[in-house]
Formats: sequence, structure tokens, C-alpha cells
Amino acid sequence: MPEKEYKIVNFNEKADIYLINTCTITQEADRKSKQMIRKASHQNQYAQIIVTGCYAQSNYPDLENIKGISLLTGNNREDIDFQLLTHLDFNQKIIKINPVKEIKQYQNYGKRKINFHTRTWIKVQDGCNNFCTYCKVPYVRGRQRSRLPKDIQKEISELNNERSKEVVLLGINLGSYGKDLDGGKTNLLHLISLISDFTNIQRIRLSSIELIHLDEEFFKAFQKFPKLCHHLHIPLQSGDDKILKLMNRPYNSSAFYDKIQKIRKYCPDITITSDIMVGFPQEDEDSFNNSYSFIQKLGLAKIHVFPYSDRKECLSNLLIPKVDPYIKRVRVNRLLALSRSLYYNFNRNNLGLKMDILIEKESKEGSRERYSEGLSSNYLKVKVPGLTGKIGKIVPVQITEAFPNYCLAKLLPKK
Repeated sequence: MPEKEYKIVNFNEKADIYLINTCTITQEADRKSKQMIRKASHQNQYAQIIVTGCYAQSNYPDLENIKGISLLTGNNREDIDFQLLTHLDFNQKIIKINPVKEIKQYQNYGKRKINFHTRTWIKVQDGCNNFCTYCKVPYVRGRQRSRLPKDIQKEISELNNERSKEVVLLGINLGSYGKDLDGGKTNLLHLISLISDFTNIQRIRLSSIELIHLDEEFFKAFQKFPKLCHHLHIPLQSGDDKILKLMNRPYNSSAFYDKIQKIRKYCPDITITSDIMVGFPQEDEDSFNNSYSFIQKLGLAKIHVFPYSDRKECLSNLLIPKVDPYIKRVRVNRLLALSRSLYYNFNRNNLGLKMDILIEKESKEGSRERYSEGLSSNYLKVKVPGLTGKIGKIVPVQITEAFPNYCLAKLLPKK
């Protein structure tokens, strides 16, 4: 879009065009997607509302009767451009839903507007071939495909490195990056090497990576590439072998545990976080307790907890018995409490340590105490009292106090 022809406003403001990118990973995501569409229509009944993304891709018949939608499109969005958006008629609904099987290559949508934040999210991969029994992703995002390294390198090189010091590499199945390029000669480590050697970015962080993509060569990368952040988010989903098999996850709890220990041998200060699904069909009390105990054994820093949702496209939808909704909520709350405990322990384990943090924001004017807030390489949230004027800078600190959600630190002199 020509930037001079439009202005981006907050979603809560009245706008001429609303672009809603929907999600369908859970039933709650479906509900929120429809809620946002109705909210946009309520704010301006004459607005052009464009609905795209995963919920539109898989459930567009549910959206056809919602008033106010001008354009309904899925995840193959090559036809959306500024001229189309400015000529839509709110009285006429256009539907452009292409089958995901037609999406065979990574789609670049042209130069995007770059926000000069201290951390910049760079999408490098899309789609997934794994077909876990609970997951809709392969049906709405298609097979795995990778963005060309030169396009990624170019985007990172164009960042304003006065403010943006860290890139976070994103992908639906990030560890599969490159398997569809050059006969598999390109991979995630090759991409990390290119970014490290040929851009001025100071930190490279991975968003999430599956256990099956972690091997000894990858572990050595933490020693080979100093810019690679010492943090991995590795989805577990369940710590019970029966449930893992029903989920079609390609490992058991023993394999998961062994690999985590190997990672820590190569990178002792690494922080590991994970995803846990609660209430998968046939998850009885023993299965849940196995998960709970296994998470404690792993020594994770934090877990993201998700209640299971039936998805009609997925094989798990056919499994019985289902877990009672009340029992599911109780189990979710137990794991959330465990996550808070793990995170507090993680913070306390960093007491006294010296590290570099990337300053991301300052306390607002009028706050009782002035401080800066930043993130360490190993994903520790740190506040530095009395420090101002350093947004976008990497500064050395020493951790002095630990709290449930963050740590306090003092500024150290530069080396």
C-alpha cells in the first residue's frame, strides 16, 4: 500500500477499513475472531471489513452471514492490494478462499512497514507436515515452506539498528526451515549463520522449535554463534507417554528428558520454556499427574498452559472419553500455579548473576519510581531502578532481587 494514502489507527477507533487476521487454533480463538468482526461492524456500519487468516480459511461458511464483511479471504492472500481495498462495496461481499493445497511456496507480500522496536519479529517459515492429532494447522496453513534466505537477510539489514538490536525468528514449524529449499541444503543453522555474519543485528532469538529438530550440531550452535540467545521454547504438550502417543507426537517423555539434559551440557545457562495441553481425550488422573511430575522433573522456567479443544478436522475429535470441562479447568489452574512457582524459582536462580540486558521500555512519566525494563539473552525480565534514556541499548547489570514476575538489577560499568 502507498503509505501516503492511508493512516493506521487503533482498532478501537472508528476506521474506514478494518483488516482482521483470524485464528482457529481453539474454540476460544474462533469465538474471539467473530467477536472482533462484530466489534468492527458496530464501530462503523459503513466500513469495509476484510476478514482473513485461519478461521476464514477453514470456517468461511460460518462468516458468510455476518453483516458488514466486504472481503472474505483465507491464507492465500496474493489478490489483496490497496486498490482492491479502496474499491470494495460494503453492500457486496467478495469471497476468495483458495484450497491450502494450492499454496506450495512461501508467499512474500512485498515490503512491510517496519516498526523500529528494540526487538523485531521476522517470519521465515510457514505451514507444517507433522499432523498432530489435535492440530488444525496443516489443514489451514498448508505444508511446510520456507522464505528465501536472501529476503530474510535483506529485511534484517534494513532494520534501524540504533533501536532494533534483536530479531526473533518466527515459523509455524521453525525447525523445518529450509527443507524445501536447495534440496534441503539450507537449514535453520545456515540461516542463523547468515544473519550472524552478514547483518549488524546483535541478538538472534528463536520463537519456538520442536524437539525433533534439535541435534548435536544444533547444540553446538550456542557456542559457535554468540548472537544466538540462550533461550529455547520447546513444546512438550504432555508428560504422559500414553497421551503423547494419542497426540501423534514423535517422542516419548524419556526422549524429551534426555535431549533437554544434552542441551544443558552444551549451554548450561540456557532457559527452557514449553507448552502444555490439558484435557486431551483419555487424559485420566494418572496421565495428568504424570505430566505434572514430569514438568517438575524437567526444571522448566515457565510453561504456557492450553485447554484442549475439539476441532472437527482433527483425529482427536473422534477419541473418547472426553475430559469433563470442570476437571479440565481444575487441571489448568493447577498447572498455572505450577508455572508461577517455576518462574519465581527461575528468577531466584539468577540472583547475583551478571548479564547484559536489552532495554525495551521505561516507566511512564508520573510514575513514583523511574526505572528501565529489559530482557536478557536467557529470557529474564529485568528492571533497573533509576536508569533512563537507554531504550534500544544493551547494558551490563547484576541481578540483586527476585520477584514472582521479574528481577531487579543494578547497572554495572561497561567493560
